[in-house]
Amino acid sequence: MANLFRMGGAKPTIDIPPVVVIGLGRFGTALARELMVHGVEVLGIDTNEKIVTEQAPYLTEAVTADTTDPEALRQLGVDEVERVILAIGSHLESSILTASNLVEMGIKDIWAKADSEAHARILTQIGAHHVIRPERDTGRRVAHLLGGRFRDFAEIATDYGVTQLTPPPFLVGHPISPDELWRAHQVQLVSVRQSDGHWTPLVSGSTLTSTDIIVAAGSPGALEKFSK
Repeated sequence: MANLFRMGGAKPTIDIPPVVVIGLGRFGTALARELMVHGVEVLGIDTNEKIVTEQAPYLTEAVTADTTDPEALRQLGVDEVERVILAIGSHLESSILTASNLVEMGIKDIWAKADSEAHARILTQIGAHHVIRPERDTGRRVAHLLGGRFRDFAEIATDYGVTQLTPPPFLVGHPISPDELWRAHQVQLVSVRQSDGHWTPLVSGSTLTSTDIIVAAGSPGALEKFSK
């Protein structure tokens, strides 16, 4: 394997082997830098030399290469890594050809960005192990934040999400029963952050105040109704 990764340093908080990120646009760059912050070594690849030069100081290594060429990938040692993030979104042909190369190389864990349902379907059919839709997911998240009741929202599975919010008024000032809340609202209360700033599990008999922050899980529709 090409010796592009510089090993050593403090113990990582995300403890995984080096990762290759192909495509250093907004999504790829944000992902690559976050991995670096948590101690993961990252090789970034892009066809744009200017972008590569800009990102090189922040990554373990950054190179300019045409990833639709399987030989270019092999020369960089991409065929010997476990995880590759294919962050090419808008250039459909480049994304598909690169994904095909990665699958043929036998990469064990391929994460690929898609910009449309058709793009996602093709990547899945080619053999990408995980297909992500960041623009769609961000749009859904923001839609649930617009009402002002959710502090944050993440859809973690089909029709199932997690949110932070202040307790609805009907929960404040008396002991609660998570089981009864589930039966009545199909919402599961997970944890609470009280005035001391610490998060603790939310158990039966807990009493909430209007200044607490709770984490609740359920379908987006159920969470919206619960928050009102």
